[in-house]
Amino acid sequence: MDHIRVSKVEQMRLVRSGNNTEYVGTLHLTTHHMIFSAGDLELWIPYPMIHSAVLVRPPRRDSDDNMQAVYTEERALEGSIRIRCHHFLFVTLRCTDIRRLYDVFATVKHLACVGSLEQLYAFDYRSDTADDAKAVEYDAHAEFRRMGVGVAGGVGQHWRVSEINREFQLCATYPPVLAIPARISDTTLTYAARYRSKARLPVLSYLHPNGASMTRSSQPMVGLKQARSVQDEKLVEAIVATSEPTGMVPRFRNERNNIIIDARPTTNAVVNRAIGAGSENMDHYRQCRKVYLGIDNIHVMRDALNRLADAAVDAAD
Repeated sequence: MDHIRVSKVEQMRLVRSGNNTEYVGTLHLTTHHMIFSAGDLELWIPYPMIHSAVLVRPPRRDSDDNMQAVYTEERALEGSIRIRCHHFLFVTLRCTDIRRLYDVFATVKHLACVGSLEQLYAFDYRSDTADDAKAVEYDAHAEFRRMGVGVAGGVGQHWRVSEINREFQLCATYPPVLAIPARISDTTLTYAARYRSKARLPVLSYLHPNGASMTRSSQPMVGLKQARSVQDEKLVEAIVATSEPTGMVPRFRNERNNIIIDARPTTNAVVNRAIGAGSENMDHYRQCRKVYLGIDNIHVMRDALNRLADAAVDAAD
């Protein structure tokens, strides 16, 4: 609360990108949200969603009687705050009281830049009732049961839940509860994890009611010597087999309906072999085919996103 210079501003004007309508209403600044309300419109913007905020100061007037013609309109004498959010929401705030506008900008600047995770709303929220607190609890076992994992006679009968990562010792970036093929032991998982970057072995992300599954993993540690892992190959084969009624892959079927998707460009996957990583050798993964999506690394994608956002701002102006 120390950083909130002003908690409420009346007669604030707001314009959203893509919409020329100007709303006149009330701006509320809380510890975790910026809330604008005008009639039926109520816009909530959490501070962590704010990518950037720019304060546009009003032009200075030399004297009350001597002003440039370009500043004769009332709005030209106002300052504004241009806010860009991470989810492509662009808003412009205007106010005739320039001091209030400065206070709003200073408040947003401090509250949007948190010093620790404990300052985020998720750690600060306290429910008024026990029922509300219970409703937000996430139960991984219940979620897997909802998808049918481990349910006898269902589409997920060939899957099981493993708690091998309950202390995050297998993979520091995976949850403690994992869904894996039922015929794969925890010991096999331990060896398979060594073959994947940062031990992110293939595990279930989503199970469709028709039995098709979506799993995720990191790149394999193939390297220049084309290393392979029998345990990783067995794990992928078992994942493929979960969609079969018997839970086993037919030995003589040549169809390749199962897809391994590599989000990177082909060049990036090949170059990564020099640092001990790479991509799956499809000679060792039966009934699977591989598709490259051609998505560049995070640095290239971030630059493209920034250029797209800049173009959207220019179009709005």
